[in-house]
Amino acid sequence: MVMTMRTTPASAAFTMGGFRRGFISALPFLISNGIAGSIMGIAYRGTGLSLGLALLFSVFVYSATAQAVTLGLWAAPAPIMAMVAACVATNARYLVMGAHLRQVFSDVPIRIMAPILFLLADASWLMTSAEAERGRRDAGYLLGSSVPMAIGWIGGTGIGYALPLKTGGTLAVGAAILPLAFIVSLLPAQSRGRQVLLPWTVAGAVSLFTCAELGESWAMLLGGAAGTLTSVVRDV
Repeated sequence: MVMTMRTTPASAAFTMGGFRRGFISALPFLISNGIAGSIMGIAYRGTGLSLGLALLFSVFVYSATAQAVTLGLWAAPAPIMAMVAACVATNARYLVMGAHLRQVFSDVPIRIMAPILFLLADASWLMTSAEAERGRRDAGYLLGSSVPMAIGWIGGTGIGYALPLKTGGTLAVGAAILPLAFIVSLLPAQSRGRQVLLPWTVAGAVSLFTCAELGESWAMLLGGAAGTLTSVVRDV
């Protein structure tokens, strides 16, 4: 989808107050990401990965979509190039999000901004965008809102790996739905009216079809690509 954001240079660049506000606002993601991360940990254990490698995946890839897609491609021997391509494709949106945030926080030094962007998530981008458009431009808020999400996902991976549970079933479905539900709850703050309905409808339809035909690993990748393409073509 097309991502737009107004900058407000007059507001503070980074404050601890902003960090606290962002952290508290994102606390629900500590639970939802923890549940989703635990499913990823269970799945990693099923592939035979060690706990250390499972945690490294969640730390350095740090993307539910990319990690789910690569799990769907998992085989012996591992198709490394296909997995790398899948990671690049699913995470490419973060380059656009990061570029927009870099413009908003252009006065924040790179040495401060780079570690913050390492923890960037879809929901923290949405939350920070909403804050900036309300005139509360604060890189501390971005960091604060990102931290609970990262703790939940990475910690959940370790907890799930240790749990004696199997993958699949209603637990996996619930874990997949929870993060999406929290993101959807944030969308009204980012709404641009009816112009967003078509891309989201196309993305949802393609995701459902892809899930039924190819499996859930490709659903978000292809659905997101279809929605983004629809948005770009519409605005040309």
